[in-house]
Amino acid sequence: MNENTQAGLSALLLLIVGFFASGVNADGFYVGAGAYRTDVSMDSFDDHAYTPAAFVGFQFIDTNFLMLSAEFGYYDLGSYDRNNVEVDASAVTLAGVAYLPIGPLFEIYAKAGISSGDIDVKEADVKDNFDGENAFGGLGFSFDILDTIDIYAEYLKFDNKVDSEMYGVGVRLDF
Repeated sequence: MNENTQAGLSALLLLIVGFFASGVNADGFYVGAGAYRTDVSMDSFDDHAYTPAAFVGFQFIDTNFLMLSAEFGYYDLGSYDRNNVEVDASAVTLAGVAYLPIGPLFEIYAKAGISSGDIDVKEADVKDNFDGENAFGGLGFSFDILDTIDIYAEYLKFDNKVDSEMYGVGVRLDF
């Protein structure tokens, strides 16, 4: 695990722990985590891995027709070693999410924002680092259980050096 990955996970964990320790009214806040299949593609390199992700967010508009939230997340984009190319990538994200309720139990949503990526590529004994900010976005749907637990499935695309695409499922807990 590289330094930016550790920093991203630490910041997310501190944010979650600090929130719960503060004892403030949690209405509108949510946390979530999921498992993803991440595909990367760069020049002649193409591979996939199974990776985790976690996020925390705040829903500031919640109506029967539209819900809007802001979300901070960490996505492990995977570690790969193939054809003398090694890739290790992760991203910390800030996104806006727009939900459209479909009946009382289902929602579809779109997510878009900026990711701060940490991408290390080693090819033929040459190591490059492609840290930087890039756009990302995706689509998903969720199934609402008891108004506080959502099971979700989503697709995310990161516009970075290794063209990362993620397909995943997970759980979101609303407070």
